[in-house]
Formats: sequence, structure tokens, C-alpha cells
Amino acid sequence: MSRFLLGIDVGSTTAKIAVVDAQARLIFAEYRRHFAEQGNCVRDLLALVAERYPDAQFKVAVCGSGARPIADLLGVDFVQEVVANSIAIKHLHPEARTAIELGGQDAKVILFHYDAASKQLIASDMRMNGVCAGGTGAFIDEIAQLLRIPVEEFNAHATRGKRIHQVSGRCGVFAKTDIQPLLNQGIAREELALSTLYAVARQTIGGLAQGATIRAPVVFEGGPLTFNPQLVSAFADILDLDEDGVIVPEKPEVIVARGCALATQTLLADRAEWLTAETLLERMRGRAGTLRLDEQDADRPFFDSDADREDFFARQLQPEPIRNVPRNRQPLDVWIGIDSGSTTSKFVFLDDSGTPIYSYYSNNEGAPLRVLSKALIDAREHAAERGTELNVLGVGTTGYGEELAAAAFHADYHTVETVAHARAALEYQPDASFVLDIGGQDMKAIFVNDGVITGITLNEACSSGCGAFIETFANSLSVPVEEIAARAFRSTAPAHLGSRCTVFMRSRVITELKNGKSADDILAGLCRSIIKNVFTKVIRLHNLEALGDKIVVQGGTFRNDAILRAMELHTGHEVTRAPYSELMGAIGVGLLTKEQHAHEQPSTFLGLDRLETLDYHEESGQHCPFCANHCNRTIVHFADGTHYVQGNRCER
Repeated sequence: MSRFLLGIDVGSTTAKIAVVDAQARLIFAEYRRHFAEQGNCVRDLLALVAERYPDAQFKVAVCGSGARPIADLLGVDFVQEVVANSIAIKHLHPEARTAIELGGQDAKVILFHYDAASKQLIASDMRMNGVCAGGTGAFIDEIAQLLRIPVEEFNAHATRGKRIHQVSGRCGVFAKTDIQPLLNQGIAREELALSTLYAVARQTIGGLAQGATIRAPVVFEGGPLTFNPQLVSAFADILDLDEDGVIVPEKPEVIVARGCALATQTLLADRAEWLTAETLLERMRGRAGTLRLDEQDADRPFFDSDADREDFFARQLQPEPIRNVPRNRQPLDVWIGIDSGSTTSKFVFLDDSGTPIYSYYSNNEGAPLRVLSKALIDAREHAAERGTELNVLGVGTTGYGEELAAAAFHADYHTVETVAHARAALEYQPDASFVLDIGGQDMKAIFVNDGVITGITLNEACSSGCGAFIETFANSLSVPVEEIAARAFRSTAPAHLGSRCTVFMRSRVITELKNGKSADDILAGLCRSIIKNVFTKVIRLHNLEALGDKIVVQGGTFRNDAILRAMELHTGHEVTRAPYSELMGAIGVGLLTKEQHAHEQPSTFLGLDRLETLDYHEESGQHCPFCANHCNRTIVHFADGTHYVQGNRCER
């Protein structure tokens, strides 16, 4: 009877199986996407082994992020995937000094050194991603979907790319924000595919390795590096590796499964028993399809009773949008606050008492300056139709595009959005103890004591828990954004989705849908997940009492009543939603401009009557010559001869 070693690697998006003979040679391997049905996929892979080797016996081990339930079901040992990977590298490539493995949602960098005493390759350090799946295979899948490129053709498109553009590799949502304007400018998809692969490489080297020296030779492994050879070339280019510094193993997509198989004759030599593939299949029979890899109870509904529901909506009535400039005022003094956000553009006109009299809120469509200038022209015409001439006393800007908008419109004042949001919150709730603002890709947690800011926490590399996060999933479920809350409130058993990044969440949503959850249940779970993300990834408070009892929320995301209710359920407090929650940044910077800019000083504002002359063009790829960093900058040239430089990464 033949005897072999069998390794099974159950990852976040794929399952792999490797059969190794007594000489440690790979004799059979298979790699498949499991589409959130890990149990069924492993069963099908074992069926292939049983068909090919019906009379053989195997020593079996299982590894990977989804492996433990599978190992328990099969009654075999679990091996930590980094250990399995290290075993494979030591056996196959003892000359290696670094291994870079990219999976569907996992990324790892393993550093090795040769130990002269034991004459063995030793794994001396390891770095892996945690809550963020930026720079992984699922990240590439997301960008392929945005570019409308079949993922199996992504590498071919990248190979035809000639120029690299600046694309964030740290988060799928941030990357989309970088890519959409480039698409609007007509940049070829081939160039954006190539830029995405370079973004993945930069994220792994900078964000994951975090300063650890990546020494050659470097082993490249895992599905994304197997099926995107251009990605290996991007790593080699950035790391300045020559041909001898790059190692691409035999079937690199299954190397961890191969190491797992080898572990049965090294690490588990005294434990692993000999089993037939048919025995393994018998242990899975009838249970593979019902296997849940993240068993959790569903969250309770948003309201315990009709009275709870009625009380909530009575407390959270919102004012109508501010759209009517007063009639027949000659002139009407106004202050303009502009909030140029990551995904939306907003502005308000404040009268001399600080009261909003006109507002605008819209998606920035990847071209915020054009969107804002057109909307300001419409506001000017609206005032003229009402017989009112607007006299602009000052303009302030804040938000993601604070400085660009200030340069374009010649603003009198600009400030960071945390200051603007805090100022607006205190205008309407002077005794606020905690302010939470959630926008399209940004969130800001502001602690306040007696009107003084005592602490600020921002999200950094992850945009899960922001507006774009839930919009992404609403689009995939074909639900308009304005219907999310109503659909979520209809759920009686919200899906338990936990706190995950956008890429991780996708597979969890697929699993929940396959397990019978409705779209309403998913949307309810996503609204809960946004708040869980805030408290697990941004605020990270052990004691929610530190929030105080005057909690104020604002930002476009909190226009969603279900997310507001989720905040109340999580904190155990009634929560006040600021009036005009999506406009608070604009209101805040308008108020600050009014306070900072004295009446006797003429405004530097471009002028409402000159907005048609606001034109600009961008020069991208302009490397800064002033120091060795050579920042890749974009210079925005305005029609009036001024310019603005963006993209500097250092103080110089």
C-alpha cells in the first residue's frame, strides 16, 4: 500500500491541497476558491485525492485561517500556517533569507537567518496583517471589479501598463478614491492595473514589513503572486532585486499546504496517524455543507417594542435642508464654509448671526473643485432669482481637500476638520462630552470637557466603519443608500458581522447570505458593524462611561437612522444627532471664519461673479528635486496664474 503526506491549507478565500511522497516531492496539488463554503470545498478536494489514490494511506495535517473547524471535523492536527510555511522554505529553499506570502485576505513577511551551529535555516521574525486586508488578493479583486477587468486578466492588463500612478495600497476604499479621478481623467485601465500591483508591493514593504530589512534571496508565494507575475516584478523593482534575488518556487500557490504536509513527518512525526482519503471523506459526510467557521448568535432587533421605535423617531427629528436665501435683500452679508470631503462636497452660507441660510451636499464625483464651483454658481443664481445680492464677507475651507479648495477659491481661512467639527458641535450642544463624526472615509472621535477639546482620535489606514463602507455593500445588494435604514429596521434577526475591514467583510456577507440571511438582515448587521468598528479599531475604550452622557454624532453617515440607533444600543445612552449632521464641518469652518476674519478686512475670496473663470489643469508625476525623498507630486495650475502642489510626503 502506498503512503504519502497530505497537507490541506484552508485560507480566507481559497483552499489548497498538496500530496507529497516519501522523498518530499510534490506529486499532486490543487488550488480552488471556496466562495465561503470552506467545508464543501475541502470535501471536493479530498474526493479528488480519493479518486487518484484510492488505495493509499496518508499522514494528514491542516493549516490556514479557516482550518481549525476542518481539522476538528477530520480528527487531524492543526499546524499554524507560518510554521508550515517556514518548514517548506527550509526544505525547498535553504538559501532564502525572506519569504513574502500574499493570500486572499492575509499577507505575511517571514525573515530567516542561517544558524551556523545547527546548520539550519531559522525563522527569526515574522510580520503579518491583522484587521486590514489592504495589499492582499481580495484587494486586487476589488480593484479589478472597479476597473471592470476579469481578475484572471488583471496581470495581462498590468503587463501592458507603461506608467505608474499614485494609488493607495493600504485600503480598498482609499484606493478607489485614488483610482476614480484617474479613470475620470481617461487614464488607461492597463496603467491603473499596473499601479495597483505597485501599490500592493509598497503596502507590503512599507506597511507590513515596517522597517524590517528584506534581504535577498526573497521567496514569493501565494495565489496573488502566482497568478500576477507582474506583481513579483513590482516587488523586484522596488526592492532592487536582481535575478538571483528572486525565488519563485514550484507551484507557489500551494507551498503552505506543501509545508503542512511536510510537518506530518517532522513536527507531528509522533502524532499523525495513517488514514485513507475515504476515511477522511466519511468523517466529513453530511457535515461539510453546514460547517460554520464563525458561529455567533444574531444581534437582537433595533427596537424591543413599538414604544421604543416611536420614542427614537420623536427624539431624532431632523430639520429640512437649508435651501432658501431670504428674498429681496440688497445686499445680504454671508460667510461661506466649504467642507471638501473624501467622497462628498458640502458648503453652507451663514448670515451675520451665524445662522445657515443655504446649503449644498453632494458626491464630489472625483472632481470636487468643479462640483463646488458649479454649485456655488447655482447658489448665486438662486439668490438673484429671489431678488437678493450676496455680499461674501469671508470664505473658510476644511476637510480632505482643505488646502486645495483654499487655493482654488482664495479662501480667507482654512483649518483641519477636527477643529471645524468640534466648533459646530459646541454651537448646538455647548455641554457636549463626546463628539463622533463619521464621513465617507474618515471618522473623528473628539472628547470635550467644559467646551474644551481634551482628546482627538482619528481612523488611520482603515476606512471600515465609514460611509463608503456601507455604500459599497448596499450597491452590491442593489439597495439605494437612502433605503438602507428602512430595510435594516425591518430585520428581526440582524446578521452578526463583527468588526471587519471592507475586504474581510465581503466573504462574511457571502457566508451569511448562503446561510439564509436576508438582504435586510445583512444591512442591519452592517449598520451595527459600523459602530463596532468605531469602538474596536478607533476609540478602543474599555469603559464607555468615559464618553460622558452628552454624546453628539454628526457626519453624512449618521443621516442613516439605523446607524444612529446602533450607536445608542452600543453605548447604552441616548445620543443626540446634530442638526444638519452632514454639514457640520462646513458650518464649523464658516463660524470660525466669521470669528477669525474681521469685518474691516476685505475678503480674498475669488468672488461669486468670477467662478466661471475658475479653471485648472494638473501635472502629475512631478518629482520634487529638493531632497533625496523625490516626492511624486501633482501640481495644480489655476487659470489666474496661481498653483497648488499636492503629494509632498515630507516637511520640505
